[in-house]
Amino acid sequence: MKFTLSQLHRPSLRMQLTIWYTLVFAVLISCSGFLLYVHLQNTLISTLDTALRIRSHQVADDISYEHGIIIFHNNTDELPGFDKDDHDDPMQPGNDADVNTDTLARVLDAQGHTVGVTPMFEDLIVPQESIDLPLHGTPWEGNVRGANGENVRIYSRVLMEDGRVIAIIQVGASLTQFKVALASLLTDFLILAPITLCLSAIGSYILASRTFRPIDRLIRTAKRIKEGDLHHRVPLPETHDEVHRLALTLNEMLEELDQAFMRQQRFVADASHELRTPVAAIRSLTDVALLKSLTNEKQIAEKYISTLSNINTEAQRLGSLISDLLLLARVDEGETALQQEAVHLDMLINAVLINAQPLAMERNITIKKQITTSVIVPGNEGRLIQMMMNLVDNAIKYTHPGGYVTLQLTEEAHEACLRVIDTGIGIPAEHLPHIFERFYRVDPAHSSQGGSSGLGLAIVKWIVYAHDGSISAESEPGSGSTFTVRLPMTESRPDSPLPSMEKPREKIPS
Repeated sequence: MKFTLSQLHRPSLRMQLTIWYTLVFAVLISCSGFLLYVHLQNTLISTLDTALRIRSHQVADDISYEHGIIIFHNNTDELPGFDKDDHDDPMQPGNDADVNTDTLARVLDAQGHTVGVTPMFEDLIVPQESIDLPLHGTPWEGNVRGANGENVRIYSRVLMEDGRVIAIIQVGASLTQFKVALASLLTDFLILAPITLCLSAIGSYILASRTFRPIDRLIRTAKRIKEGDLHHRVPLPETHDEVHRLALTLNEMLEELDQAFMRQQRFVADASHELRTPVAAIRSLTDVALLKSLTNEKQIAEKYISTLSNINTEAQRLGSLISDLLLLARVDEGETALQQEAVHLDMLINAVLINAQPLAMERNITIKKQITTSVIVPGNEGRLIQMMMNLVDNAIKYTHPGGYVTLQLTEEAHEACLRVIDTGIGIPAEHLPHIFERFYRVDPAHSSQGGSSGLGLAIVKWIVYAHDGSISAESEPGSGSTFTVRLPMTESRPDSPLPSMEKPREKIPS
């Protein structure tokens, strides 16, 4: 057996599930981490902007406008440096201020001239639009850089009094702590994500292994059945899930296979027995003929003629049996196709009566017909005649001398209904479900005497099913039997026959 490279390196199904689960977890964790990062970033920015707006209001509360002059009252200790003397005094804390810790604020007049600024704000590179937009009624928010490359968030708004702009207030805060928090979050995520993925992979493999335990039991059972134990069945899991349904389906399949195997064994045994009987009879006749020494030429001729006649009868029986077996074998292989055309069943019944009349007269049985209408069905004329002849022949064999066999043809619910009714010995109820099985006989001794092979009704069933029909049997011991065949009728008028067409190949139902 040859294996390709892809087959050698293909992982097991549980490993494939583990890989897929891990990939799904990786995507989910990545998406969750990204969304958390973006959400935290937006939240921190929003919080910082809110703090800057509050601070701008603090600056506005410290400003008054008197006689065209902006005056600072220095009521808050958080805003050092607005007094220009603070810039020249080395003892003031503003001289050692840091952009990360110092308060960043600037106040401009309506013309954009600086009137107050904290020390570190002077080192920021602030765009002109932070002044122009507030003057046009739109507050400005944005990020700027300091002289040392620090990122700073700036909020700029106007201060109005009596409907006119008296000042522009700009406040800021460093983004260093903001970036540190996001960097810390990203570092923690990059450390925890691989650990989480490893744990999820281990958990996925354990769960997949537990999930496949019932499958492993199914595999072990299948191997045991493969060794020849067709009576063994797959254990059913306690949980009613997909594996439970799979086990039920496998058990049903095994039951069908077991029954089919038993039918096949019985078929082979019965076929061997049936073939051996005529062969043994022929050999017995020839042996007896050869052992007897006759001197009279007339006696020799009569004896040989009688022996040859018996041999011919057995040979005909053997040939008929072989033909039936060959037909059923071709049916099982799907090699039997039916050519269909419009068939008048009432005319076929007349032909069947003519052919069956000599056998009925020989057994002192009256055979008659009851036809209420002309019925046309799509079918194969030869096979339909074979089906009727088998039913009539079966009825004649099991009817006592002086009895009756009736062929009845009616139309019921757009179907052709053919009934073969006899007044014979009947069939016990326990045998009715099996009478269409191959080689099945209700009375083997009577069948052997009558020359029946036990294949006639099996062939009848196949012919009926091949014509999309149905067949049933009703019987009571001592009161006769009734076989009912229902066939679909053609929608064509009686005078417009169907075109010939090929019927799909059918297999005889077991």
